[in-house]
Amino acid sequence: MILSRKILSLLVAGISAPLAAQQALPAGTPGGKAVQLAPIDVRGQRPDEGYARTDASGATKTDTPILETPQAISVISATQMLDQGVLTVQDALRYSAGVRADAYGVDSRGDDAFVRGTSFTQYLDGLRQYFGYSYARTEPYFLDHVEIVRGPSSVLYGQGTTGGLIALSSKLPQFVASHEVEAQVGNSARKQVAFDVTGPVDSAGHWAYRLIGVYRDSDSQIDHVPDDRKAIVPAITWAPDEDTRWTLLANLQFDRNGTSLNFLPHAGTLLPNPNGRIDTRRFVSEPGFDRYDTDQRSLTSLFEHRFDDTWTFVQNMRYSHDNVDYRTLYPDVYANPAYPFLDDSQRTVARYSYIAIDRHKRFVTDTHAEADFDFASMRHRLLMGLDVGYSHTDSRRGNGYDDVPFDLYSPAYGNGFVAPDVFPVASSRTRQTGVYVQDQVDWGDRWIATVGLRHDRATLTTGGDRSVDNATTSRFGLMYRFDNGLVPYLSYTESFQPLDSLDFYNRPYEPLRGKQYEAGLKYQPAGSSTLLTATYYDLREENRLAPDPENPLNQIQAGRAKTKGVELEASTRLASHLDLIGTYTWTKARPDDGTLVAGLPKQQGSLWGVYHASGAENDGFSFGIGARYIGVNYDETGELKVPEKTLFDAMVAYVQGPWRFSVNAANLTDQAYNASCLSRGDCFYGPRRSIVGTARYRF
Repeated sequence: MILSRKILSLLVAGISAPLAAQQALPAGTPGGKAVQLAPIDVRGQRPDEGYARTDASGATKTDTPILETPQAISVISATQMLDQGVLTVQDALRYSAGVRADAYGVDSRGDDAFVRGTSFTQYLDGLRQYFGYSYARTEPYFLDHVEIVRGPSSVLYGQGTTGGLIALSSKLPQFVASHEVEAQVGNSARKQVAFDVTGPVDSAGHWAYRLIGVYRDSDSQIDHVPDDRKAIVPAITWAPDEDTRWTLLANLQFDRNGTSLNFLPHAGTLLPNPNGRIDTRRFVSEPGFDRYDTDQRSLTSLFEHRFDDTWTFVQNMRYSHDNVDYRTLYPDVYANPAYPFLDDSQRTVARYSYIAIDRHKRFVTDTHAEADFDFASMRHRLLMGLDVGYSHTDSRRGNGYDDVPFDLYSPAYGNGFVAPDVFPVASSRTRQTGVYVQDQVDWGDRWIATVGLRHDRATLTTGGDRSVDNATTSRFGLMYRFDNGLVPYLSYTESFQPLDSLDFYNRPYEPLRGKQYEAGLKYQPAGSSTLLTATYYDLREENRLAPDPENPLNQIQAGRAKTKGVELEASTRLASHLDLIGTYTWTKARPDDGTLVAGLPKQQGSLWGVYHASGAENDGFSFGIGARYIGVNYDETGELKVPEKTLFDAMVAYVQGPWRFSVNAANLTDQAYNASCLSRGDCFYGPRRSIVGTARYRF
């Protein structure tokens, strides 16, 4: 609690620094065009605005100034990800308001976090990226920026949780040539090389290409668990004129990992054990059997054409084919959470085995038309669209029980373990079709309104069973723009998320439904790179997912939940030397059954700053340090208390001509801590210290 106050005081001090010392940045203008098709040079150089971005498209599907969007948005720029040494998408979320990153600790199976007390839905280039719970993690080196859209967004996307969505934007071909190569080394035997080359193909400037690749050979925090990746993303853009752009982008990614989420018992992690703390590197599965291997192949089409000053047409499509081979063992801490051990010395446990082999085929498309026009003394930006999503999953499953005692403190592997048999389960097919309309209205040079309506039809077919759900969702937002850059707003939004996956027992879930009221204040002085936001929200969610107290590989629907919260976020650049980000989050979430949301702290705060000794645009040294305060959290019953913690991150970088050398450290003091614990019997360790050195050369 004391540390959260310290972070807030530092944040206030940074906000109150003289605005005259900040580097000028053109502010967003009301009624600006939603589509800008002129070629943009993004050669990896530090943008003039530092971490700040004035526009975001995730909340409206149009390039709308953040200041004029009636919803809380955080934008994580490429510069911020570079400075913070982001290794996963989950890492990129750590310094954003309303987000609890690393909620379940070290999990190689995916990027997981709480956004306003619930899980999020992830989109890439405006299209839903994943269906179900097994998938390949996105490589952050392939991304231009990340947007966190907090609160429901179903009017535009259909499939989105109440808490919000994460909108990723790929690096796309550019018409100015740029090339770079990068090498990384780090602890856990990390070795990675990457390259990113882009530029024009023809002298007329109608074609541009981009080719990005990553090769990684690495271990992880958990013994016997690799973190290997081979990935390449070729892309080409055709721009026959300034009004038309068509990009084809392929992604080929092959990961060879293991399972790092170990479901360890309370005693020996959070609670005392006579043998001490269980090693944070402990591997509880079997070498040679354990794996989480993913093969991802996708092709994305991004097309847009501006007919005139009024009409613009956009159509985005993606087809993907993913294979996931997941095999693991985990301790039996669930039959008797109070005492899961097989011996009096509290060392040994039995283990469950589990195999899931999935083959996913997905096709998603979003087509919309935008009209920019004046009517009845008001400026309108009208969006009308249709999106369709289809997925098909074939699966095989196997599970078993190994009663040979497994020593959590001195493990011995290969003691007669026999893998379970694998059997096919009923295939599942989903289809969702949504039609939507949205109008962004400016009038009187002061008022901004956003209204939207959508209707969805979702179908889930499992074997011979078929279920159909229909829903209509809406959004309303109202803002008032003051001359001094202050913009207060009110909004109401709804969510509808059909769950296209099955539970552990191959039973379909009911759709998630939610609604939210939000009031906020945004502030960006004209000609300034400072952006301040303050938000209060009140949301309701039905059919929310929660861990199954009897099966760690299953989720159940826990009924309704009420969540209220306050979020403060600030980003600025001072005198071209100091980039700052500060956040504070207060969250109160309570399901209707009186339980708690496990792993969700009531208070969080963060502060990150980078000092550029010679100025942000010049060669020389940069030094960065950050603090992340994570307050006390509990299990669902409120009986298990996970202590608060403050984690520190740091970086140092040196730029000289085409070279950039950097060292990043996350969890600098190497704290061993519990991220969260569940009443069903398990706890999860947070990430230990990560140190990575990077050398990058541009040519």
